Amino acid sequence: MIEIRSKSLRAVFNPFGARLVSLFADGADVVAGGDGIADVAVGEIYAGTTCGRIAGRITNARFPLDGKIIAVAPNMEGRHQLHGGPDNFAIRNWEAKATGDSVRFALTSADGDQGYPGKLDVTATYALQGNVLSADFEAKTDKPTIINLTNHAYWNMAGKGSGLAQAAVIDAHSYLPLDALKLPTGEVRLVDGTRFDFRKERVVGEVYDHAFILNGTRGALKRAIRLSDPESGRAMEIFCTEGCLQFYTAEHWGPSIPGKYGPLAQYGAIALEAQNFPDAPNHPNFPSGVLRPGETYRHRIEWRF
Repeated sequence: MIEIRSKSLRAVFNPFGARLVSLFADGADVVAGGDGIADVAVGEIYAGTTCGRIAGRITNARFPLDGKIIAVAPNMEGRHQLHGGPDNFAIRNWEAKATGDSVRFALTSADGDQGYPGKLDVTATYALQGNVLSADFEAKTDKPTIINLTNHAYWNMAGKGSGLAQAAVIDAHSYLPLDALKLPTGEVRLVDGTRFDFRKERVVGEVYDHAFILNGTRGALKRAIRLSDPESGRAMEIFCTEGCLQFYTAEHWGPSIPGKYGPLAQYGAIALEAQNFPDAPNHPNFPSGVLRPGETYRHRIEWRF
């Protein structure tokens, strides 16, 4: 474990998956998931990880790139890909270098890794300053490829109880409808008059696993969500430079999945994954996820408490 501190926050990481294991704010650990590698191996492998190469789903485990169809390794329903394939960044041991208030993780993904073209050099730098935890993701490639990095922490501002009891404001005017396998259909639909309208604060209350399209410009730092515990008043805002927030209420958790403080209860926390649109390479109307030689992929996330 690697621990970093500011005057008001304490964060614990593990190089396995460049994983945020705990975040202590105002006396509570507000990050849910496993503690060590043993927990992760039999339970929730994505909790707290730096996801890649592609966070989210790739329909039919293939996508077009520069006139060719690229096939990648499937790990969902035998034909689709989730979070970068069966041997994804969440289960890699990253190189780690820590200081008192930051930790820098580094990983090299070989050309052809999980089917993706290009040798990819990735860094994820997490830092604490006052009431803010930040993550800066960067990547470079030697061949045209696609990329979509995020952090996959599950959050509960109470540090216990149901994630559905939390209150949320999501700065999003639209969302992505899904098919029966939770794959984006390509449609972008307004939240007006639907259960996806969180533009005014309300209790989460229901089950979600959906991508919200954020207000503002991709590439500019903007607020994605405010999540709070109505009882304690403990709250967090997420700011990011990407254009989308995946909002998932941990429906698959249950008594068989171990966590730091006991089994992970169904709906016990909410995954908040700031990222590009899921399955972007397969939808021309979605923002591009292509990275080319000579370019640097950058994405910043801030968790403000």
